[in-house]
Amino acid sequence: MNLKTLGGCKPKLPEVRFHESYMPEPNTGCWLWMGTVRGSNNYGCIKVNNKPMAAHRYSWILHCGQIPNGLCVCHQCDNSSCVNPKHLFLATVSENNKDKVKKNRQSKGEKHGLAKLTDELVLQIRKDTRNANQLSAIFNLTAEAIRNVKRYKTWRHIP
Repeated sequence: MNLKTLGGCKPKLPEVRFHESYMPEPNTGCWLWMGTVRGSNNYGCIKVNNKPMAAHRYSWILHCGQIPNGLCVCHQCDNSSCVNPKHLFLATVSENNKDKVKKNRQSKGEKHGLAKLTDELVLQIRKDTRNANQLSAIFNLTAEAIRNVKRYKTWRHIP
């Protein structure tokens, strides 16, 4: 006999799966998500009503209630794998971005996944006396991107 002939088995409720999928970290108080992870940013993922949901968002809903439209669930501990509701807070996208910049957590320069330049190339562009149109062909960038580098509108962290 198999489970199908016995009537199958009941799947666990999301709340039960949630509490089985994290491990408390005693030094920081974080609840480290040990379940499924989505993408390369270490945010946990749990299926609720057959739809994937970020584990920290589910933690907020489970422990604090619904998330108002337009708000994000953010981490005070800056640990993307943490699902401890005491470490979470609500903020707008703008507030979350300001918090990220204030804490210097944003990817800058060549560490940014979409960067087309390196710190070394930025220095070369700034030293080069040719105009933006000439440099754009050399570096395979738009003239506007070259001007932004030269005017320190972008890559400001490079002196």
